[in-house]
Amino acid sequence: MTRLLRALACGCSGLLVLMGLLSVAPAHARAAAATVSASRTAVLAGEKFTVTVRTGTKVKRPVVLQYRTGARWRTIRTTTNSSGAVRVTRSTKAARTYFRARVPAATIRGTKYRSVATKRIAVKTVKESVTATVRIDAGRVRVTGTTTPARKGRAMSLQRLDGTTWRTLIAGRAGNAKGRVDFGDVGSHEALAGRSFRVKVGTWKGAKAVLGRATTVAAVAGVPAPPGPQPGDEPRDEPADEPTPEPIPEPIPVTEVSVETAGPRGPEACTQIITTKTTYVNASLTLRDRRGGRPTTVKARLRVRGNSTSSIERKRPYKVKLDTRTSLLGMPASKDWVLLANHFDRSLLRNDVAMRTARVFGAPWAPRLESVDLRINGALCGVYQFGEGIEAEPGRVELGPDDTLLEADTNDDTDPQFRTDRGLRVFLKDGDERDVPSVSSAFQEVEDLLYDESFPNNGYRDRIDVDSFVTMYLTNELTKNIDAGFRNSVYLVMRADGTLAMGPPWDYDFSQGMYELGYAGDVHLPTGWWIGRLFHPQFPDDDWRAALLPSQLWREPGGHYYNRLLADPWFVEQVRDRWREVLPQLRDLPEHVAAETSRLLPSARANFTLTEDGGAGQLVWAAPEELEVWTSMIRFVNAVDSGVEPGEGWLAEATHLRDWLSDRIDWMDEQFGTSGD
Repeated sequence: MTRLLRALACGCSGLLVLMGLLSVAPAHARAAAATVSASRTAVLAGEKFTVTVRTGTKVKRPVVLQYRTGARWRTIRTTTNSSGAVRVTRSTKAARTYFRARVPAATIRGTKYRSVATKRIAVKTVKESVTATVRIDAGRVRVTGTTTPARKGRAMSLQRLDGTTWRTLIAGRAGNAKGRVDFGDVGSHEALAGRSFRVKVGTWKGAKAVLGRATTVAAVAGVPAPPGPQPGDEPRDEPADEPTPEPIPEPIPVTEVSVETAGPRGPEACTQIITTKTTYVNASLTLRDRRGGRPTTVKARLRVRGNSTSSIERKRPYKVKLDTRTSLLGMPASKDWVLLANHFDRSLLRNDVAMRTARVFGAPWAPRLESVDLRINGALCGVYQFGEGIEAEPGRVELGPDDTLLEADTNDDTDPQFRTDRGLRVFLKDGDERDVPSVSSAFQEVEDLLYDESFPNNGYRDRIDVDSFVTMYLTNELTKNIDAGFRNSVYLVMRADGTLAMGPPWDYDFSQGMYELGYAGDVHLPTGWWIGRLFHPQFPDDDWRAALLPSQLWREPGGHYYNRLLADPWFVEQVRDRWREVLPQLRDLPEHVAAETSRLLPSARANFTLTEDGGAGQLVWAAPEELEVWTSMIRFVNAVDSGVEPGEGWLAEATHLRDWLSDRIDWMDEQFGTSGD
């Protein structure tokens, strides 16, 4: 301290002397506090968790991690990253597992680091419980499922005992942070008195599915329901031959969204005010719920969004940015919203159906999109979908500490990016350039495992969230999404523990029988596999058709990631099991399309009516900008027949979608061989 004060008193020359003295000082051994921690200290039997060792020094160092479930300590040898941390994924079925770590002494770039050891921590396995709570309200039966300990996003299914067979009524609902799912109204008390319900909670990060005890609907309202038999004494699960669908609610009138801003009024307001992807336009945004609720008005900024869809001047999609986080149309509060135009999708329903499909298959979150009538400065612009975009925030993509949201895409973007060894271009959607090395390294490790010669017996299952890969594979295979084989708008999450997860879903306007590629065969048909198809080799690198294949990895002899996963019989069995579990709910999708068709008919008719007749001027047949460019690939039911009446033309498109879905579900179920089980 005395030397420091003297140097400061001497001015700059003194500081230089001091710096010189420090630079030649010998390196001393450094000691640091090392720690070991677990992402969860109370886990389910078989549930994966992360053990993190931090050395307290920001250099790469070897680490000896030890764990014990009985009398003997076992060892895992590993190495930290440059920040002095290392994460190891584990699971256990023991009542209690202990962890500790030792960091050996090392000399790194001339600096000596002493050996340090951590304190011991314990991770205990807790017993699960699953309950079905039945209550009677105004003559209707409502059921709530609860699992303890809670795991947000873990899927639960509701089953009812019909004779000697348990039938799944509602499948794959994601639990909230309290481990609870409200299955809602399941029927009248008069019809269900004396009937039994139970809840099945699905697999979760290695933990097995669990059946809850049965609960019987009381014969008299207000009388507690008697407990049912233990799960082991009940009949085995069997799919229903004629599953009972969820009650369909009364049609909800289409909401009107009005944008008021500076600029022209009349039909040109829809095309000449908000025109670029770079400049926001200030506006007042009003949502009028036509069920009679009070209108909501907020200050907003709008710009054009999207890629190919952004070029369609007659009906552009928009990004909506609010000044403050606000809940709109019952959705969680946010500053960021979207208005999707669905110009290419003449049914106006494909994105809605795809998000619903993803939820059925178990996606913890899929964007909520509400069909609305959009007006700008009083002019009707047509039917849009207002709702949630892909954002890493509460209520949408909920990330853990140090998790990173990613997008595989071929379109240029300003976000930080990397490219894998096999050519997949990936953007960091919520990180910065400093995160690229660690994220790309972890991503590459997963890719290497998928293509390793020892696959599938090389531990790859510990480095991916299998449930999420199953969910997104089935969602994309069922819808035959053109981009989903790791081409565009493929979202993923790289977790802090090095696990890669798939989702959330996005961008399904080119799906469900809408796209026809002459060289890709049956993509427009409800039959034939799609995402599992191997596209290598088909075309030379400079062939223009290669740019339209549904994968960036088409050059890879082993195919894209799903091609590799489907080569593992174990993964295929997970896919088949998920299909079996949710099949009854999938059967309801065509009826959902029918219900939405009835609800949207007045708005859809106006969407496709010419402006001179009071409509939005959109065309149910091929628009001029699509002729000779898109019509060879987009399958319009109405083709180029401009004489089709708007309402009838739209009904034909929506009906085609309904029938396509029904046929697709039947075909896939036949391939999985579950119909006769």
